[in-house]
Amino acid sequence: MGFNQSKVKIESLERNQKLLVKQNADMAKQLNAQEEVSNRQYKTTFDQMAAILSAVSQSKASETVINDEKSEIEIAGTTYEILQYVNRGGFGTIFKAKVKNTGRIVAIKVIENAPGIEAEIKNEINFLRLTKRIQIDNHPIIEYRGSRLTKDGIFIAMEFALCDLYTFWKNKTFPAIEEITVFGMIIIVYVLRALAFLEKLNIVHGDIKPQNIVLVPNEQYFCIKLVDFGSAEKMNTQRMQLTVDADKVHTAFFVSPEFLRYDSKNRVSRQLHKTSDAWAAGVMFYLLFCGEFPWNDERAYRRFCNDPHAEDVAVPEAGGYRMIIEFLLKKNPDERSSATETLIQLKAHPEFGKIIESLHQNFCPVYDVCNMTVPNDVREELIKLARPGYYTGSFVALPSKTTDETRRSCRYGQKCYKTGGDHREKFSHPGDLDYHESEVSSSEVAENKQCRYGAYCYRYVTLCYFINNFGYLTTVTSHTSILILVLPQ
Repeated sequence: MGFNQSKVKIESLERNQKLLVKQNADMAKQLNAQEEVSNRQYKTTFDQMAAILSAVSQSKASETVINDEKSEIEIAGTTYEILQYVNRGGFGTIFKAKVKNTGRIVAIKVIENAPGIEAEIKNEINFLRLTKRIQIDNHPIIEYRGSRLTKDGIFIAMEFALCDLYTFWKNKTFPAIEEITVFGMIIIVYVLRALAFLEKLNIVHGDIKPQNIVLVPNEQYFCIKLVDFGSAEKMNTQRMQLTVDADKVHTAFFVSPEFLRYDSKNRVSRQLHKTSDAWAAGVMFYLLFCGEFPWNDERAYRRFCNDPHAEDVAVPEAGGYRMIIEFLLKKNPDERSSATETLIQLKAHPEFGKIIESLHQNFCPVYDVCNMTVPNDVREELIKLARPGYYTGSFVALPSKTTDETRRSCRYGQKCYKTGGDHREKFSHPGDLDYHESEVSSSEVAENKQCRYGAYCYRYVTLCYFINNFGYLTTVTSHTSILILVLPQ
């Protein structure tokens, strides 16, 4: 009798197991079918973006050639034939040109010789030259081809872009709300990718806006790249802010609040933060998706920057991008999300993450910059690009008659356990005359560091609870790698 009952129970368990296997197989088929539909939708959207880009380029192709006798110029051993005027950028005029022997299309940037701009020109050329040496697919910085100084001006040959982001967005047509989401995500993701590349180099562009973000065709579609690096600044890796010269170029609304904030002497502080470009990206996304700036005019924006009680920008629902934009538009730069952090959050998002993965596989790489390796020789040369300026919370000289060396305030303060002479020579501590607690950010101490996204954070790991032998239940937690096994009873 007992044997028969056991046999019946075993047969029942086997039937249940077969049923579970069939259900899992059916579910897998449904998921695969849904994924195929999503991929087809993304492919259609990519093709539509390429069509818009093609239409924009064709409309520009009818522009007048600068003269009947096309001018030529030799740059870095290559002869270029200048074809037509394109537009005027922040630091010069852009012409469309082609390599005389091959017909390859390029852009020639012409900058007139004028006093006071030598540093900006040299800065842009050096930066473009160095970033070209960093090996990465679909490079997010416009490609540098060479430069030449003449009596008429400075000529810089670079990769040709079909249009800037502002022009592209004006020519957009979105038949369906789903396509708005994908279009918007493509722009957000690849702008953030470009800025994350700069963050990896501790570079602040300083003039991020739709006109300085261009679309460059590649083999299949196109990629989004940054241009105009005349105002770029190399940041000190140990400081979060840099004060720049009074003639620093900036664009209203896109320049961050810390730049326009008045100091104790009622002067514009002109401070750049490591997240200043992220602020500009947030304003740009707000403008593109909401159709207007968050402020009525420049005066209202300056009041916002200098009002200590002004609340952060209230972002309306814009294609589902509200959370992204709000974290980029934090008025306090220490609370502001960086481009890299935002990119990682989007990758972990349950919905946006699927789009990003599809982009990464079918369009061009997305999160490769987060793990990018910068050659040491490039880092060393980038340090030389640092221009005159001083860092907020800069080093304080030791009260010593025998040395001009300076010490930094130890981030661990009273909790520091290092008593060696070498450490004490390099770092000041509470009780020392040159110790400044304001230099030390509490976020630098790992045990006090909290996720800026709080309940909105999507960076989680899965906890698997194995129940008997027939399945599992999953739940999630934040920023913790834990695996809990529940063994069969």
